[in-house]
This record gives sequence, structure tokens and C-alpha cells, in this order.
Amino acid sequence: MALRGREKLKEYNCFFITTTCTEHLHLLPIGESYKIIYDNFDHYNKKYLADILGYVLMPNHFHFLIYFKQQNRLSDYLRDFKKYTSYQIRVEVEKNKPEIIEKLIFIRNKQKLKVWADRFYDEHIYTTAFLEQKLNYMHKNPLQEHWKLADKIEDYEHSSASYYINEIQRHQSVTHYLNYFDPIIV
Repeated sequence: MALRGREKLKEYNCFFITTTCTEHLHLLPIGESYKIIYDNFDHYNKKYLADILGYVLMPNHFHFLIYFKQQNRLSDYLRDFKKYTSYQIRVEVEKNKPEIIEKLIFIRNKQKLKVWADRFYDEHIYTTAFLEQKLNYMHKNPLQEHWKLADKIEDYEHSSASYYINEIQRHQSVTHYLNYFDPIIV
């Protein structure tokens, strides 16, 4: 996969990432798919020396803030993450919702089924204010009119909002962004 200019971003350590299920299918609530995402975050964070600073997993996409403690390996991280989770989520779909497997059919090269849309969206985080803007955006995602997945941001189970509001870590370990960014002084 082409890096589309990502080599120019090698000097940055923190990114806001969005990746989406193919055809915007609601694949993440199927079976153990959310757990698969969490387990793979843990695995690839160790492998690539990264911390998750915030996240929200939605039914058909997810956002997260990632900080690379040493070398920025964003493209490698996402390539490996999407490749392995694709296989695992496909197994969950086959097991728990086989009627939608035909929607995942995609034949190109050696690939036969597709869980993730091509590419991912990334923005490098360069200030505390920009990081907080992205964190707020992602935490409010489940409350949007077309989702209505929770009444308050901290109530949505698949989000880091409860960590930042109530200091409750749920499924995913989160590192507070102030470990890497200076606080905003008003």
C-alpha cells in the first residue's frame, strides 16, 4: 500500500486515526469483535512502543489517539493491526452472522474477503489544544443524533471518556495525554 506522503510525517509522534469497516458495515458489535480490537491495541502498542491516549469504537468505525514513544511506525502499526484484526473479525462474522459474509466478498490479488476499508485517515497532533479538540470530538461521537448510543459521553462503554471524566479504565488501557503534552494554561 502506498504511503501517500506519510513518510513526510516521520518526525511526529502523535496522531488522530480513523479507520472504517468496509461499506460502513456494522461489524464491530458482532461476536467478540470489540474485544479483538482491544486485544490487538495491546499487542501492537507493545510491539511498536506506543500508547493509546484516547479512543472510541463505534459499530462501523473507530477513532483513536496514538503516541509513539520512540520511532513513529504508524503505517506499520496500522498495516499489521488491520491485517490481523481483519482475519479475526471475519471469523466472528462467519460464526455469529454468516448471512452478511457475502457483503465482505472482495477478490483482488490474494484477498478474498474485506473487513476494513482501504487506507485510514490520520492527522498529526501538534498542540495540546488540537489534541483536546480531537479527544472531545471522538468522545461525543456516540451521542450524535444518528447514533444515540449513550446519554452521556462517560456512559458509552467503548470509549476512553470514562477515564478522562471519572478515572475509570474500561476495556482499553489509556495513557493520559498530559504525560506527553503540556497543559493549557488560561
